[in-house]
Amino acid sequence: MLMENYRLSHFLWKHHVPFIPKIIKALNYFFFHCIIPPECEIGQGTILWHHGHGIIIHPNTYLGKFCNIYNHVVIGGGNDSALGRPTKIHIEDNVTIGAGAKVLCRKSPLVIGSNSLITANSVVIKDVPKNAVVGGIPAKILKMKVVK
Repeated sequence: MLMENYRLSHFLWKHHVPFIPKIIKALNYFFFHCIIPPECEIGQGTILWHHGHGIIIHPNTYLGKFCNIYNHVVIGGGNDSALGRPTKIHIEDNVTIGAGAKVLCRKSPLVIGSNSLITANSVVIKDVPKNAVVGGIPAKILKMKVVK
C-alpha cells in the first residue's frame, strides 16, 4: 500500500498536479510513520520492509531497482540552504540498507554503488563502492563481495 501511494503521488507530481501529492505524503506519514516525498525517484522492485515504518527519504534521492530498505532508515542530511549546494543522493540497483542505518550526505552528490550492503545502525557519510559491505559509525568497508 505504501509503495502504491508513493507511485501515485510521484506520477501526479511529474504531471504537475498541485495539491494531491502533498496529501498522499501526509497520509503515508499518518498511517506508516514514513516520509517519502513525491519528488524522489524509486525504481521498480524496491521494497520498504515492515511497511516502511520510520523511513525518511530526502526529496533529491534516487533509489535504484530491487533495493531493500528496512525500518527506521534515514536517507538525507546535507545542506539545502540557499548558500550551499542541494543534497543529491544516488543509490544504485540491488542495494540493501539495514534497520536504523543513516545515509547522510555531507558532500553532494553521495553515491552508493550497486550490490552494496549497509549494515544495521551504520552511519554512511561518504560514497560506497560497488559490491561493498559497509558498517560502523562512521561506516567503513568491512569486505568486498565476490561477483561471479
